Amino acid sequence: MLVTPKQMQELEKLTDAAGVSYAEMMERAGHALAMFVIHHYPDMHKILLLAGNGNNGGDCYVAAYYLHMYDKNVRILAPMGEPKTEISRIACDRALKAGIPVRSDPDSFMKSAEIIIDGLFGTGFRGELTEQIQNLLLLSGKIRIACDIPSGGNGLTGQISPGIFQADTTITFGAVKIGMTQYPLRKYCGEILIADIGIPEQAFAKIRPAEQLTLEKIKSILPDRRPDAYKNQMGHVLAVAGSIRMRGACVLAVTAAMRSGAGLLTCASAEPALMAVSCRMPEIMCLPLKTDENGFFLDMENHEILLQALQNKQALLLGCGMGMTEKTRNLTKFLISESSCPVILDADGLNCICDCIELLSKGRTIITPHVGEAARLLKISAKEIQQDRFSAAYQLAEMTGAVVVLKGAGTIITDGSRTAVCDLGNPGMARAGSGDVLTGIIAAFVGQGLSLYEAACAGVTIHAAAGDLTAEHMPYRYMLPHDLIHTLQDIL
Repeated sequence: MLVTPKQMQELEKLTDAAGVSYAEMMERAGHALAMFVIHHYPDMHKILLLAGNGNNGGDCYVAAYYLHMYDKNVRILAPMGEPKTEISRIACDRALKAGIPVRSDPDSFMKSAEIIIDGLFGTGFRGELTEQIQNLLLLSGKIRIACDIPSGGNGLTGQISPGIFQADTTITFGAVKIGMTQYPLRKYCGEILIADIGIPEQAFAKIRPAEQLTLEKIKSILPDRRPDAYKNQMGHVLAVAGSIRMRGACVLAVTAAMRSGAGLLTCASAEPALMAVSCRMPEIMCLPLKTDENGFFLDMENHEILLQALQNKQALLLGCGMGMTEKTRNLTKFLISESSCPVILDADGLNCICDCIELLSKGRTIITPHVGEAARLLKISAKEIQQDRFSAAYQLAEMTGAVVVLKGAGTIITDGSRTAVCDLGNPGMARAGSGDVLTGIIAAFVGQGLSLYEAACAGVTIHAAAGDLTAEHMPYRYMLPHDLIHTLQDIL
C-alpha cells in the first residue's frame, strides 16, 4: 500500500484512537530502525544519527537508545536544536540519561562514523534544504540509512531539494509514502523496507491508499482459460493503427495483443502495414483502409467499412503509429463517437483529440499518455507534469472520465477514485515501440473481460515484468520492444 503524507497523518490518528499511542508508534519505529542496523551490520559500531526537532528526530532518539543498549558507539547530531514535540523530548531525555552524547555541531566523530542515519526531516518536508543541512547530509559514511524518508524528499510528489540525503536503505514506517515511488526521489531511497508501527488493517481501509502493483497480485486477477474455451470468449479486438511510415507500431501492438491472449483480432490499416503485420502474425484478420498519398488514413472514405468492423467487438485499440493529419484527427473523433465498446487510446490517437477531449466516453476509455502527451492534453508543460505526476494523472481522470495510465518510471494508473503505481521496469524499455506493446497487452485484457481499471493495471505490470525479465538476459542498450513480446511467454 502507498499513502500520501496527509493519509499517513490520518493513519496515525486512527491508530492512536485504536489504542496504540503516538509514543508507542515512535517506540516501535525507533526500535525497528535499531534492529535493522543490529541484524544487518553487526560488525559496525560507530553510528551517527542526525536528529531533527520533530517526530522524525524522535524516532532517531529511540533508535539511538536501543543501539546503545547493544553496546554500539552512538552519537546524535541535532543541528536544529531541542525536540519540539513532547514525545520527542521524552525520547531525547531517555537517550541523554543513558549517556548518549547529543551535539548541535559536527565533531571528529562525525567524519569517522561507519553508519549514518538520517532523521532530520519527515514526510512533511517541503521547500529547500539550507546550506548547513546540505553539508551535514553529505557527510561520508560506509552505510547510509534514511529514517522514514530521505531528508530533502517530497513524500507526495517525489521531487527533491538539492543536497538530499542519498540512502542505501530507507526504513519507512507503516507504509511506503507515495512520492517514494516517483523519480527523482526514488533513486535516493535505495532499498525501501517497511517497519510495522502498529497500524491496524481497518485503519488502511478508511483512507483508501494507493496500491503498489506486483506480478503476483496481477496474476491472481488474470482471466482463466477454461478447458472448453473458444476464441469468441477470449475477445475480439479491433486495432486501428499504423501507417505506411509507421507500420512497425501496428506490428508491435497487434502482436502483443495476440500474445496476451486475445481470441480474435482485426487490424485495420494501410495495405503495406497489413502486409508487415500478416507476415509476422498470420492469425490476424486484415482490413485495408484507404489512405492519402503519404500513407495516412483518410476520413469519410473509411467510415462505412469501420462502422461494420466495430460491430461485436470487445475492445478498440486506436492510435499506435497512425500519424496526425486533419483526416486522422477527424477519423479518430468518428471512431470514438461511433464505437460502443471500450476504447484504448494511445500515441497519435491521443494527439488527435487534444482539442476535443470532451468527446471521450466516460467510463469506457483507457488513455495511455507519456509525459509529453499528458502535457498536451492538460495544456501545461512537461516539466509541470513531472513536478507532480499524481496531480496530473488525477486531473486527466477527472477531465476525461477515463482510466489514465501515466507512463514513465513509476507508472501511475488511476480512474480518479482508485490509484495504483507500478515501479517495475527498467531503462532498457525506453525505446520507441514500448508503448505500442503496452497498448496491445491492455487491449487484449479488456477483450478478455477485465474491467478497464484491472486491464490497465494488469497490462502495465505484465509489460514491466517482461521488461525486467528481458533485462536479465541482455543489456539495457540492446533491448528492443519486440524482445518483451517474446518474454511474455515466461510471464503469462
